[in-house]
Amino acid sequence: MIEKIQQQLQAHVWEKTIIVAVSGGVDSVVLLHALRQHLPQAQLVVAHVNYHLRTASDGDAAFVANLAQKYQAVFEQCSWDAVPSTGVEAQARHLRYRFFKQLADKYQTQTIVVAHHANDQAETVLLKLTRGGQASQLSGMAATNQQIKRPFLSLTKQELVAYAQLHGLMWREDQTNADPNYTARNRIRHDIIPALQQINPQAVAHINGMAAQIQVQSDLIQATAAAYVDQLMMNWPSVPTAWLGPTLQVFCQQHGIFQVKQAQITQVVNLLHNVQKPTGTVRLSADKQIVKSYQQLRLENIIDPANTVQVLPPTMLKLNQWQKFNDDAFQWTNQSPNETAFTVAFNLKQPATHLDLRPMKTSDKLALIHGHKKLRRLAIDEKLTPAERRACLVLATPENEVIAVRIRQRWRVSEDFAIKQDAMPNWLAWRIEEK
Repeated sequence: MIEKIQQQLQAHVWEKTIIVAVSGGVDSVVLLHALRQHLPQAQLVVAHVNYHLRTASDGDAAFVANLAQKYQAVFEQCSWDAVPSTGVEAQARHLRYRFFKQLADKYQTQTIVVAHHANDQAETVLLKLTRGGQASQLSGMAATNQQIKRPFLSLTKQELVAYAQLHGLMWREDQTNADPNYTARNRIRHDIIPALQQINPQAVAHINGMAAQIQVQSDLIQATAAAYVDQLMMNWPSVPTAWLGPTLQVFCQQHGIFQVKQAQITQVVNLLHNVQKPTGTVRLSADKQIVKSYQQLRLENIIDPANTVQVLPPTMLKLNQWQKFNDDAFQWTNQSPNETAFTVAFNLKQPATHLDLRPMKTSDKLALIHGHKKLRRLAIDEKLTPAERRACLVLATPENEVIAVRIRQRWRVSEDFAIKQDAMPNWLAWRIEEK
């Protein structure tokens, strides 16, 4: 037993200063004892969180403080004074890891060691399996994850208790851990795992062995999917269908989005395969969304609707008068425009009191040589992004007939208003105003 624990500690590289998470339970007491035996010269910083959730919490803190003194370790305590009414377990976890990392910064070390063991690992895997999520999450906790080290993941709870008894160690018992109705983890610990061990006494080892295999497979998938990320962004149809989901996961992770549900990944894949929607979006978080734009894919910030630019109202163009529209100046004229202005020529079928310059509408149609085409369909043919669609301008008659449409700064004149032989042309002139 002693040799097995020593082997686990020898498998890691240790710094001179180590943050040790100690609750006072048998697992962390064994961890502290084994570390001091293995690293007699190391500076151990005992990190204890007093959650004030039980009447015995202050007694636990005093016990751990005495333990730190016994092992010539520094004692640091975090007190949870504002206990929330809901989500206690998740927020407690966030609190302690934030505390551990603050200590790592304070003592200038990159090593935080916790006493998670094989039973904890099996419980975690079963919880993930029950709650659903990504298959990669079934790999459980990593033995090393950034600053966190878990040297006991291959040791069972029974082995740690045996070590403690062999060395005459004392520890504190958390009575809430014995209540199967206290948390979902407790239910798995006291009801589910014992039932599985009746089927096979090696159930915990087999669960953890499967988790290790999933981790190896996840690493291979991650590495392969990462090679497809550039293709996903520039030309997603070139990515093999089977790799779209894993590649989307890596793409999100590379952009700092880690809490993506499988349902969201499936939603994006369905959008990509929907030929009826050449463009579209899928929300990933409160402020991020995936944007499909034909063969391209990108990540965009979600703009608060309250801050979006309002649709510009139409501007009435009177003959030979300059008018301001969206910071630039436009003129409808029947006189040869100044050479310094940009122009597009067209022919009016009948006299008009004015012309309208406005954003494109979904109902607008453009006359072609053979029939008409809706501008919405023209935008699809031109593969316009949503932003480019919003930038489209239409010159129209008072009866809302489209004379010309501006797409990507290029004007396209309707066949009904194209220049005819011997006809007196009209022009739309514009100049870019200095800002």
